[in-house]
Amino acid sequence: MRFGICAVLVLGLTACGAAGELRIGISGEPWNLDPALYTDIASAWIIQNVYDPLVELSVTGEPLPEYSLCEAWEFNADATAITLHLRRGVKFHNGAELTAADVVYNFEWILDPDNASPVRKALGPVERVEALDPYTVRVWFTYPFPEALQYWSRALIGIVPAGSRSGEGSPLTRKPIGTGPYRFVEWREGSHIVLEPFGDYWLEGIPPADISRVKFVFFPDEAAKVAALLAGAVHLVDWVSPRDFLALRDAPGIEVARIPGIMHQYVALNLASHPFGITRDEVGNERALQRALMARKFMMYAIDREEIRDEVFYGMASLMYGPWYPDSEWFSPRLRGRVLHDPELAREYLERYYELGGEKPLKFRIIATNTGWFVDIATLIQAQLKEYGVEAEVIPLEKRTLFATLKTTDWEAAVEDFAHGIPAVLRWLHFGYYKVPNHNHWYHETPDLPPQYFPTHPGHDEFCRLWDEASSEPDPRKRKELVWKMEEMLVENVIRIDLMMVDTLLAWREEVRFAEGAVRLLGTLHLKAVTGFGGD
Repeated sequence: MRFGICAVLVLGLTACGAAGELRIGISGEPWNLDPALYTDIASAWIIQNVYDPLVELSVTGEPLPEYSLCEAWEFNADATAITLHLRRGVKFHNGAELTAADVVYNFEWILDPDNASPVRKALGPVERVEALDPYTVRVWFTYPFPEALQYWSRALIGIVPAGSRSGEGSPLTRKPIGTGPYRFVEWREGSHIVLEPFGDYWLEGIPPADISRVKFVFFPDEAAKVAALLAGAVHLVDWVSPRDFLALRDAPGIEVARIPGIMHQYVALNLASHPFGITRDEVGNERALQRALMARKFMMYAIDREEIRDEVFYGMASLMYGPWYPDSEWFSPRLRGRVLHDPELAREYLERYYELGGEKPLKFRIIATNTGWFVDIATLIQAQLKEYGVEAEVIPLEKRTLFATLKTTDWEAAVEDFAHGIPAVLRWLHFGYYKVPNHNHWYHETPDLPPQYFPTHPGHDEFCRLWDEASSEPDPRKRKELVWKMEEMLVENVIRIDLMMVDTLLAWREEVRFAEGAVRLLGTLHLKAVTGFGGD
């Protein structure tokens, strides 16, 4: 059995926990527990339980005021300002009450460039922030910013007390002070972090009385983490792979859940080199542009996403029909449900590519990160394309090297993913396709275009115009229609090939009890969703 040896190694840990100690296995050790300075997911697991966000979101990106420090809000008519109404009676772990002054402090500290906060840009075009009274904050923007709440769900994942950061650094990196359901107690490097229930937490019934403390145990090895769950050494884990999920779902004493994921799998195509793009001396050459487009359209219909989903992710992923969640109201209804795999149409586009002077047989390289499932995806695509006589060479690269390569024009296709930590469609459309830099090398001629880049496939200027219009459009209906146009443009021109969203797979021991629907609403390791622990 895969977990047999690891289970023996962790059996001794099951008896070490104190009564009421909830033990959680996480993949790796956190780096930084200051909510304005963290950059890693392991730190986020701790932060989201020591702190409360200004605005909590569901896994589908909808605000959840019942779990937020901000219980209500309203934009002005043109979305150039928002008024935030804070929850009253919220206390920090040091006993102080949360007020508007604390929220203003958090905005201003992050916005100060001297503090080098990695979430500074996620605050958006904030012009000024003011406290209207002890529980009301108004934020003004330099231009309309209707997606503010989605952006702030990450930028303001936790609110800290005013003045809690020193001029030479942040003591919160190692000793956080938040308003969350659990307060920080201990960090033992290489081993664990301990939290204790906060008795003055504002959400009724949370933390539950049968939890005396929470221990986050670090597991650099995934097999050991899953074995610890099976042995009872931990009661909850941050995530499991599709293969482990299948093994765990029938294990006695284990509960599992499958919820919509945020990991967006895609194939990037280089529009600034052959065969999927053009070279600098071919700018404006209609024949060359059509030839590259035919190669991209061949790829779009030749790749069998269902086979990738079933073989690599054991069926636990949602196929994508374009660059956003297929069931989202922000995804074009014209694209939803379209044909994704059509071998006959793929052959027609490949033949057209050859007729326009494309090299025969079609040959190119697929670079892929050498960890996780990326090489598996690339290798399966390689096998699928071989049926058409197309030769694809798979080249595994270390992640840092892969992203450095994407900044050059010396690559053709790449398999990667993107975590939508901020579920805002305009953010992704900006990050993936807007003006430089974007991995696809889709550009148009602009005064600030760096010299190493050049205009590639037509339409980028129109896409950017639509994005500029949508980003400042306060009317949700009109903004949505602009987003749909951009998505349709991306698919029609095959700027990138979107594959699927991998499901988030959770597992825990049956003695951990969640509020009805809370796992689906709040996602991984939000302990405010835990309403009971231990025996019935």
